[in-house]
Amino acid sequence: MAECCVKCGHPHVVKNGFVAGRQRFKCKSCHYQFTTEKLERGKPLWMKLEAVLLYISGLSLNAIAENLDVSAQAVLNWVRDFARANIEKPEPGKVVVVELDEFWHFVEFKKNRIWIWKAYDRDHGQLIDWELGNRDCETVERLLERLAQWQVTVYCTDGWQGFESLLDEHPDAYHVATKTETKAIERNNSDHRHWFARFKRKSKVVSKSLEMVDLTMALFAKFRVNGNIELLRNWKLSLLA
Repeated sequence: MAECCVKCGHPHVVKNGFVAGRQRFKCKSCHYQFTTEKLERGKPLWMKLEAVLLYISGLSLNAIAENLDVSAQAVLNWVRDFARANIEKPEPGKVVVVELDEFWHFVEFKKNRIWIWKAYDRDHGQLIDWELGNRDCETVERLLERLAQWQVTVYCTDGWQGFESLLDEHPDAYHVATKTETKAIERNNSDHRHWFARFKRKSKVVSKSLEMVDLTMALFAKFRVNGNIELLRNWKLSLLA
């Protein structure tokens, strides 16, 4: 029998039935009911990892919730928490060719467009950085300020006029403005829209916050470009073994 009440500390407690197979007690002083063993709450870790895997594989939050028989809010929390813990960008180093490009998305409604500007390291096949904002020079400048930490030899872009004026401020790197030199990042954009439901051009999935767009970018970079989804899949399987 429990020695004392876990709430008020009174020593007079009596047995009061069972809950989830555990003995329940009742305090005769404050009438608080409790068990001496902590009940396990929440879903298992393997299920949360399965939700992240399905998200990275192109399912919407609602579709994942239906498959796992949980709420869409629970899936959102799992994906968001996992992504927050795994935001990872390559450490600045020396690269020869960096391709710059952008594609549009929207938050809450289609007229509220945002632009995702991306920097792709052609030599190592890595997405090294990105920036969310408008289709303007200020947004690109924020990205270029971080890219200044890299030893970039050549920037390859399309013919957007803003690139020429902005890259003139980076005399250490040569600028090539032609779509024939941005094929790698265009393929990356295609993969981006393929692997995540929220980025598909024709989709019922709607992004409701910039944070989830940015966190999804982090998942895409880590598990679909710079890394391998098999690492996550093997981790989940090890929990089931």
